[in-house]
Amino acid sequence: MKLLSKTFKLGRFLVLAGAVSFSIASCNTEEPETPVDPASNPPTPTFELGYGTLAAVKTVTTFDPGFGVPIQEIILGVGSAGFTDGVDYANLIDAGTITLEGESLTKFDNGAYAYQPNNTNPTGIDFSGNPSWEVSGSGSVPAFSHTTSIGFPTLGTITSSTTVPGTGDYVLTVSNISGADSVFFMLGGISHTEAGTATSSTFTEAEINTMGTGANFAMVAPYRWEMATKSGKDFYFVTEAVKTQSVTIE
Repeated sequence: MKLLSKTFKLGRFLVLAGAVSFSIASCNTEEPETPVDPASNPPTPTFELGYGTLAAVKTVTTFDPGFGVPIQEIILGVGSAGFTDGVDYANLIDAGTITLEGESLTKFDNGAYAYQPNNTNPTGIDFSGNPSWEVSGSGSVPAFSHTTSIGFPTLGTITSSTTVPGTGDYVLTVSNISGADSVFFMLGGISHTEAGTATSSTFTEAEINTMGTGANFAMVAPYRWEMATKSGKDFYFVTEAVKTQSVTIE
């Protein structure tokens, strides 16, 4: 399904830590902007349509520990949700208790909900099947249940260099993507949104120069979405797959 810019707006990334935000963040061209934990802070779409967006996200982080140790992968399952009155999309409202695959999401001060891995569940939510949501409801948000039917997009390995030159552009590439409506490509704190079939995105030298030098990350995140009507109100459900790789900016 083609996504029209007139009907929704994408948040650059959703911070799933202490200050969860569904707001639109503009690119910072003055200070380097790098999420502390990119695997737990993937970019997710938010829709300026309907009454809420609920996102289930599978993340894979690849890193090379060096010293002859094989490349490692960390697989996590996370989720996020935000609800509005259908008019003021900058103001998130209470929706009661939210669970994803039986795991409770935490509500933050700005009204957003999120689930992150913890000491008792270090790998997060198990998305072996289609994600299932339960919303208890509150005020203008109705109680509802919903199991998505769209599955998760698939993506291959990030194939671009782990070294980002200090001069010239950098092309972030992935071996393959399928089953996506759109794809986020992120380098440091800067995100591009490409078509669902895209396997690369170019970051300009000017963009890279805002990130500083040293350790950073590259991320590719294809997603798809569906809409469901609950008690006469439309809600949007997102499934997303994310791969993150550590990089060094020279």
